[in-house]
Amino acid sequence: MRVVVIGAGFAGLRAASRLQAAGADVELIEGGHRPGGRVRTVRDPFVGGQYSESGAEWVDDYHHRLLDLLDRYGVRTLGAGEQWTVIRRWLHHGGRLLDPQAVLSADPGIEHQFAAFDAIIDSVTADLVDSAAPHLHPDAAAIDARSLADVAAEVQLGELAGIFKRRDAQGEFAAEPSQVSLLFVAQQRAHQRDAAGDRTISAFRVDGGFSRVAEGMATELGGIVRYGEMLTELEQDADGVVVHTDQRTLAADHVVLACSLVPLRSVEFRTPMPPALHAAVHGLGYGTVTKTSVQWERREWPAGYATTEGRAQRVYEPTADQSGDTGILMSYCGGAGGHEWARMTEAERIELAAGEMRSMHSLTAGQLGGYSRAWSTEARYGGSYAVYEPGQVTAHWDVLRQPWGRVHLAGEHVADCCGYMEGALESGETAASRIIAAG
Repeated sequence: MRVVVIGAGFAGLRAASRLQAAGADVELIEGGHRPGGRVRTVRDPFVGGQYSESGAEWVDDYHHRLLDLLDRYGVRTLGAGEQWTVIRRWLHHGGRLLDPQAVLSADPGIEHQFAAFDAIIDSVTADLVDSAAPHLHPDAAAIDARSLADVAAEVQLGELAGIFKRRDAQGEFAAEPSQVSLLFVAQQRAHQRDAAGDRTISAFRVDGGFSRVAEGMATELGGIVRYGEMLTELEQDADGVVVHTDQRTLAADHVVLACSLVPLRSVEFRTPMPPALHAAVHGLGYGTVTKTSVQWERREWPAGYATTEGRAQRVYEPTADQSGDTGILMSYCGGAGGHEWARMTEAERIELAAGEMRSMHSLTAGQLGGYSRAWSTEARYGGSYAVYEPGQVTAHWDVLRQPWGRVHLAGEHVADCCGYMEGALESGETAASRIIAAG
């Protein structure tokens, strides 16, 4: 059996590994020149051996597939782990850096507002019997039609609560609250509940960066990975698939499209997609994360995440568990902010981020190297990760997860664990298992 896999991100690497182990003749085609896709550790601009992640950054302690790979390649997690809360360590508001107690003093009702907001999501989550099938919820259409902005309006969030909840949507889903389906949010919560129970989740960075995992997987595959080659056309019939790239034509029994849906919108499908699949591929939402890292001569900031009303959105230190006197601060922007930053040059983004960081933390240290990546402008990705917008769970969820003849989709956008490296691995396994079973 011959299989062509498109995309050497975590989904494609995992699918290729499982297919190869089952005895298939596999060829993995990657448009870029490295493995990992939206997993990309950046080292070059920084001194002292420090690094930061320009893409995926965290592994949760219930992501067993990814944790197994860390063990396999000798990559250790760092620190005690981060536990996410609505109020992070700091809020930069009105020119002041407020700790959680100061936030509560500024708005004594903020916790009640958060509780009312979360209660609406929790009530939907509780009724999701199967987190893998949110479209089967008895009130799926009505819930899917609502957004996080609708929830915020219903509970009448105040100014500070509104900042936090907007930043939550821009951070977790890389989109504005109006662009995030309530049913999708409930599905994500239900998946975590089903996978980890009710315990508190901790998230970890890793020593040396997640690119080490991608490099390990690619090395194990041997010579089947071909870089710098782009899919241009595809056709299929009952007997097989023909894959056209910018360099050659390949015949196969199956193809796994293990890439973002956005570049697929430019591929010529000589065998027309079914209308529902075409609508899903061309319509699914994608987040707009722009990550900007700046290294400083000294660490002059307090520990912990800072949420800001400014353009930097979220500012934190990715080098918190790395050694050295120097340190890196990261600005993480999604939603409308991600689009705004993407319209700037990289140099402009670095200077904007550095200015906000300097003002926020009253920095006197010298500015060293920096980088910025706007995933929405990267042609092979077109966004950071999928976000199901209002109406899209009921319209697209099941359609994207079914094979189209001999064509199989993989990637975090078709996983139960959407938006995570764990989901990419999950989707690669699913596609490979389906192909192996089909023979």
